[in-house]
Amino acid sequence: MTLTSLGLSQREERVYRHSLRTTRVCPESVGRSLGISQDEADSAIRSLCRHKLLRVAREGHAVAIDPVLGIERLIEQRLQELNEQLREVASARSLIPELVEEARGGDGPGEAAGEGQASGIERLDGLDEIRARLDELAFFARTEMFALQPDGPLTPAFIEAARPLDLRCIRRGITMRTVILRTALDDPLTSGYLHEMADLGAEFRVVDKVMDRMVIYDRATAVVPLDPSDSARGALIVRQGGLVSNMVALFEKVWASAEPLPGRETAPQSEDITDTDRQVLTLLARFDKDEIAAREMGISIRTFRRHVADLLLRLGASNRFQAAMFAKERGWM
Repeated sequence: MTLTSLGLSQREERVYRHSLRTTRVCPESVGRSLGISQDEADSAIRSLCRHKLLRVAREGHAVAIDPVLGIERLIEQRLQELNEQLREVASARSLIPELVEEARGGDGPGEAAGEGQASGIERLDGLDEIRARLDELAFFARTEMFALQPDGPLTPAFIEAARPLDLRCIRRGITMRTVILRTALDDPLTSGYLHEMADLGAEFRVVDKVMDRMVIYDRATAVVPLDPSDSARGALIVRQGGLVSNMVALFEKVWASAEPLPGRETAPQSEDITDTDRQVLTLLARFDKDEIAAREMGISIRTFRRHVADLLLRLGASNRFQAAMFAKERGWM
């Protein structure tokens, strides 16, 4: 792990690491030690002072700020910048109604598509089109996503495709509720995946009776199959308020009569964190190499990496920088 994600160049990081090992930092000594020109060293020192990782002493040379304070300040600043960028990106949703109206008022194929959407019901043909639109609807969901899932065991391909989409919704704080058939839990792979998502915040309940397939987004858009016995034939996207309200009522009725996912009560809670978890997160931030971190904890590198993999999974992070960011947001660090 490097500090480039916090806005430092590789040269600036080298100079900063060097400054932590010496009491006097000046362009001449830094240049000699790192094999760079005096101008390059001077430029890096000035930049590190602007980042408040170095400060100028009375004698005129620079000294390093305690990394606990300096790096923590940079992390906070970077998190604020990322949150601001996320807010700016999310604000683009306000343009969607305007762009939809433009599409409906256009000519040619766009106009035909607009007419279909204006009626409140849109037909989809073929699995590829259905999957693409489901991904699109999940991406733009804001608060809730409900589903009645009448299938049996989930295939490995389905789980592989669903995992990043589900994790994305969970990270965004979308409420995910799904009703599944109890028989699907007989498959260890399906059961493991459902409990994995449940541990991260998704909600599941089980029923014994076969039900019709249905997915509802934000209580405003529903997707149902053209033929309940063969979902591959096509699907309907329904936006008519009255119809969607009835579908929401049906879902809530099925949800109320369903039973909790077996084993959910004893599953580890996503907000639980042990002293070992905190120590692993701290060492991830301090050391670049797993070998050093494992030695610091007095455990094998294999055990340390198993702890890291578990934390990545629980936090829904795809890399260690994300894990640190998500852990910070949850108050784990």
